[in-house]
Amino acid sequence: MTAPLALRRALFLSLIALLIVPQLPAHAQADLDCGVVDRFDYPIDGISLVHDDFGLFRADFNGYHSGIDLAFEREGEPVRAAARGRVTFSDPEGWDTEKGVVIIEHTMPDRSVVFSLYGHMESREPYIFPRVGQCVLRGDIIGVIGEPRNSAPHLHYEIRRMRASTGGPGYWNTDPLEGGWLHPIEFTEQWRLRLQPAFRAIVTATSLPAAPPLWLSDGNAVYATRFQLEARPPATNSFAPFMPSWTLRVEGLSGIAPLPDGRIFGATANGQVFIVGNGRFVGAWRADRVLRTPPLRVGEAIIFLDSENRAVSYDVDGRVRWQSEALGRRVERYAVSGDLLAAAVENDGNYELLVLNSEGRLLYAARAPSPIAPIAVQGGGFLIAVGSQVSLLSPDAVLTPLLDTGIALGRAAQVAADSLGNLYVYPGYGSEVYAYAAGGGLRWTIRLPSLPTQPPLLAVGDGCLLYVLTADGALLAYRATDGALRGIASLYAGGRQHRPEARLLNVLPNELVQFSAGYLSTALIDGLQLAEMGECSLPLSPVLSPQSRERETGNAP
Repeated sequence: MTAPLALRRALFLSLIALLIVPQLPAHAQADLDCGVVDRFDYPIDGISLVHDDFGLFRADFNGYHSGIDLAFEREGEPVRAAARGRVTFSDPEGWDTEKGVVIIEHTMPDRSVVFSLYGHMESREPYIFPRVGQCVLRGDIIGVIGEPRNSAPHLHYEIRRMRASTGGPGYWNTDPLEGGWLHPIEFTEQWRLRLQPAFRAIVTATSLPAAPPLWLSDGNAVYATRFQLEARPPATNSFAPFMPSWTLRVEGLSGIAPLPDGRIFGATANGQVFIVGNGRFVGAWRADRVLRTPPLRVGEAIIFLDSENRAVSYDVDGRVRWQSEALGRRVERYAVSGDLLAAAVENDGNYELLVLNSEGRLLYAARAPSPIAPIAVQGGGFLIAVGSQVSLLSPDAVLTPLLDTGIALGRAAQVAADSLGNLYVYPGYGSEVYAYAAGGGLRWTIRLPSLPTQPPLLAVGDGCLLYVLTADGALLAYRATDGALRGIASLYAGGRQHRPEARLLNVLPNELVQFSAGYLSTALIDGLQLAEMGECSLPLSPVLSPQSRERETGNAP
């Protein structure tokens, strides 16, 4: 009897196991490999990238919004999975009277894991919520926009690194970026860039930076954010550094600058100055005056402009090395190039350009009847835009006229020059960028996709491409010979709530382009690959094509 009893017991246990498996789909499928994300989209069509309520404080909820609200008054519209992944939470009553929630886990190409949350949804035929543990693909419909009791119909959308199986809270007691949430638009635009063939690397700050990152010799990028210094190694699509290399708590940072010995010189808005070496404070002192600019590295010196518009240089111990006379009633614009600081000033309707070296000696001064725009030149010197003319001020302070554009150039003008001497000019207003031959004469004109809210940044590399970084974070690559739009990349610029203060556009050797829209991320891409050009072969002389006088950016080749 013992053997048959054992057999019956085994059969009984097997039957019980078969009966309970269908009742546990979450556990049965929890370890399913749903694949690696190959594209990231928005969960609903027709969203506005300038609408941004992420991190916005709302007194009714006594907290900061941890997502973005989309698609108001579009009740019943299908909501789609932003990318492939595995459902970790699915509850039509996840927010009680505020309707249902779905959460999807995504494995990114760098093996990092994030969760997308879709709130205020309803499960309606034929669009039923997916099961927990189920794999979904990008674009799969996972529900519809519901009708919550306490607000108009809309979709609450989050990207976060934690809380895989709980819907709340929708708000956080501090900046959500500090609590593990990611900005949904910034994250989506970043990964759209990262999945382009031209992408090489990216570095992302924890919170809003006050200035572009400072690159150290060890490969780290150092950000000065609102509340800390943080050093981060760049991320690639095969390497995702989750934690910074080091952080230092500093409130109210205004900027940082590199010292010649590799240390970091920093300052705060209230005049606290400090030195950092190897991720530690090694010196600190308080400025003897109000400083109105971040620290500027000019040659071997650190220089500020103070509240009386004097240039002042400090040594690392806080002693004043030198200070200038007041440069003018108002400093409208300044630029640093090598060992020189150029300041464009205004005095009761009169305009002047002053150029000082790192020892405080005035090397150049000139007056003009209209605003002056100095633009630093890689390798030393400045391009000077004033009136309708563009000139080159050499490192030894010799001014050479280059071009009369025939159009008025404002104080916000931007100018770039290539190795052939061709000039590219944004006059400081409007949406046109002009290309001029080295010997004069208009070659072509492009019209930017929209009227800029801030002047675009211009840069050239080996001379085959002109790069234009717009105020909304779009990097446009134009063929230098005829103005044809060859490629587009973009990063999020922060929306209506944010004025970008950390925009950056540099072209490095081998046509590697470093750019930031001024929000959280700075990216490195291959410019030639972005433009789908195998190499850069410059003509022996500028190409003047009457057929390419004007070209709009609406159509890529």
